[in-house]
This record gives sequence, C-alpha cells and structure tokens, in this order.
Amino acid sequence: MSEVLGESLRPEVAAPVDAPPVGARWAAVTCDVEPDYGNRTQSSDLIADPKYLDTLVAHCTSLGVPLSAFVVTQCLSSHPSLTRALVEHDLDVHAHSHRHDTQRYATSSVEEIAACQECFRSHFGRPAMGYRAPQGLVVPGDSAAMADREFVFDASVFPSRRRGLFDYRRLPREPWRWKSGVVELPFASAGRGRAMLTVSYLKLFGKLYWRSVLKPDILPRVLVIDSHLHDFFKAPTFGQLPLAFRLAYSRNRRNGLALLGWLIGVLRGFGYEFLTMSELYRRVAVS
Repeated sequence: MSEVLGESLRPEVAAPVDAPPVGARWAAVTCDVEPDYGNRTQSSDLIADPKYLDTLVAHCTSLGVPLSAFVVTQCLSSHPSLTRALVEHDLDVHAHSHRHDTQRYATSSVEEIAACQECFRSHFGRPAMGYRAPQGLVVPGDSAAMADREFVFDASVFPSRRRGLFDYRRLPREPWRWKSGVVELPFASAGRGRAMLTVSYLKLFGKLYWRSVLKPDILPRVLVIDSHLHDFFKAPTFGQLPLAFRLAYSRNRRNGLALLGWLIGVLRGFGYEFLTMSELYRRVAVS
C-alpha cells in the first residue's frame, strides 16, 4: 500500500517552486504539539504542563532560532492552558489535524482537515495558514481539501520512506505547488537514501551517523526540521509504550535539546538562515 500511496500523489503535484534564490539556504525548526508519543499512551502530560513548552521555547531563543508549532487542535479545547502558552510565547502556530487518530486518518482526512481549521479559528480568531497531517500521511484529495478550508501551505510530506505507511521518495525534496494551489514545504531529508532529518532520528542514529550524512552539496536548499515534545522530555506514561518504542525513544533520551543545538550549529555552518514557517511560506510563495 505504501508504494501505491506515493505514486497516487504524483498526479496532484503541479510544479516545483524555484526557491530560494541561488546561494541562499532556508531552514525552519518545528514542533508537533500533540498527545504524548503521538497518542500512543492516551495521555497528554507534556502539553498539560506548560513548563515543557516553556523550556523548549527558551532553548530555541537561546540558540537564536524561531520555533514554529503545529498543534493538534482538539488539545486546545481539552487544555486551555496550552492555548494561553502558545499565545503568550507569540509562537508561529499552525494546525496538526484535529484528533491525531492515525488509525482512522486515511479514511477521514477531509473531515479532519475541516474540523481542525474550524477549531483553530475558534481559539485564535483567524484561520491557520499551515497544515500538517499525523505521521506525514497524505492521501489523494487532501491538498484540495486544504485549499477549500483556507490553508495556504502544507508541511506533511517526508520525501522518504516509512515502511508500512508511505513511500514518497519520488516526490520532490524542494518546495512545490499542488494543483490546488497549496504550497508544500516538505520535511528535511538528507543523503542519497533520503534519511528523514528529524530530532527523533537525530537521537536514534546519533551524531556519528549524521556527520556522515549531512553534506551541504547534497542537502536540499530548504529544510523543515520536525520535532515533538517527547523528543526532549520524558512523559510519565513512558513505561506504557510498546517495547520497540521504549527502546527507540531511550536512545540519547536526555540529549534532545543538546542535539538540536548541534544540528542548528552544523546547518548554520552550511549557510542556512532560520525562519518561521509563515515567513518560509511567504518567501517561497513569491518565488
């Protein structure tokens, strides 16, 4: 199914966007603000207590990079303090589905896109500019549904492969427009094998691996870095995760913030300028 899903999206791709200009490199650091471990433990401790988001924001501020958040909108209703924290930090906030129900998303994505925009507007008094699907799962027709609900960009696609879920390796690594007019700002991938450059995989594989992969001549000129609060902090329900996830999340468990700082330093050395997702979209859209 994953092979078919990747191929079925290609007819909806209109054209690549010629951005940034020659010599420029742009990057954005994003955090998916969602239930703990992608809702695998049915808990929300990391978003219920503002101290975790506060710490991440302070860390990014100390590194001199803006942080953009993609929030699961159902959490805004169940955790009023989360909305206040996002507003107080003046974060660049976008939508990350309504329920983050990965079991049913493929058959309910259009409804999720509509529900999350409605909920986002009710809490922030404006529509969200950007959308992100749970686990990067985009299905045919989603880009049209996004356009219908006033989203102007999407940041869901990993131009990589995740076994059993998707294979997007034949989709572009650089930004493109869907035929609906929505701009896709794909996640970062690195190396000839298109390894997913996220904080989760940064921790899992470690510096030694990434030093061999992060080369300026083969990195895309636009990088969207993904992270989650559980990449930086351990939720009380960690022990409820299946063994495979506990083992994966235990790698460099206390080093998430430090590794993010290391990655930002490497990318700055390659000439990347760090932007919010809104600013990244604006620069790409006028190209």
